[in-house]
Amino acid sequence: MTPFLFMSKQKLEILDYPRKALAALLTEQFEVEPFRANQLFPWIYRSRHLDFSQMTDISKSVREVFSENFNIYRPKRAQMLASKDGSYKFLWELDDSSNIESVLIKQSKRVTLCLSSQVGCAMRCAFCVTGTLGLKRDLQVHEIIGQVIAVRDAIAEHELEDFGNIVFMGMGEPLHNIDNVIAATEILNDEYGFNFSGRKITISTSGLVNGIRQLGQSKAKANLAISLNATTDEVRKSLMPVNKRYPLEVLMAELRRYPLKAHRRITFEYVLIKGVNDSRDDQKRLIKLLRGIPSKVNIIPYNPGVDLGYETPSREVIVQWQENLLGGGLNATIRWSKADDINGACGQLAAKHK
Repeated sequence: MTPFLFMSKQKLEILDYPRKALAALLTEQFEVEPFRANQLFPWIYRSRHLDFSQMTDISKSVREVFSENFNIYRPKRAQMLASKDGSYKFLWELDDSSNIESVLIKQSKRVTLCLSSQVGCAMRCAFCVTGTLGLKRDLQVHEIIGQVIAVRDAIAEHELEDFGNIVFMGMGEPLHNIDNVIAATEILNDEYGFNFSGRKITISTSGLVNGIRQLGQSKAKANLAISLNATTDEVRKSLMPVNKRYPLEVLMAELRRYPLKAHRRITFEYVLIKGVNDSRDDQKRLIKLLRGIPSKVNIIPYNPGVDLGYETPSREVIVQWQENLLGGGLNATIRWSKADDINGACGQLAAKHK
């Protein structure tokens, strides 16, 4: 049977489709056998091919259907900056000339890729420069996944250390764009593609309760991280306007219902700001707030390079915070800034050329 060629002025982005959705599309729209999606995924996601004609275990007629109707996306690399700590920041230009950033973070025992999910951000957290941009638009699935493949292209080109972990902690609020983030996560999880374990992917949110519920009910396999940053509604509202809609009581109740798998934890990110949320009483309230939730606390010293009028506590205070949380029964780590010399650290992403 001659495959049906879907006549369209604009090609479809093949990176938009998780494998099962792609198999259904191939069958319904193009009369192509669904198993072709299984053949296609390794070529695109493991070998990073851009040319369908080179996918030699797929019949020529089917390759022609793909070439005629699909595009394999890459964002344009506008800039690549190297940090003194071994991290790299990438500025990408999208097809509509919007800019986003990704960061390859070099840590002591691993390399982590930090992805953006939106152009700009609507949340306007007081300690984050990305929020000053406002929200321009959501990223499509192919623009999220395109970052991953394009970074791997750069890794191969420059012989860099590959990443083993992915975090949705770049520009944007991932759960504001939840459908596309879930679809992208399914592609990251897929055994025919990237094959990332759910333990190796983390989705961070400022606390969108409806999105948290939808994520918990989805098939996406990923860790959940909450940007908490305060222990009272008064302080959290001043730092994070989302708290007006979802105050701490509502947020914590939803997290206690979140369907965690065995031996998994919810990560709580706490940006430590001098004179704002770093008191001994804050420590006591945090221990009480998280009681009964399998959790891990990431203490993140405020990065003065964000330059939004706040100050960083002393190193002594930061270390005491970790010690006191550990003494209170919490799993607590300090996440010291990485890539701050290239504006790639927490709260610094603004998608601007230096």
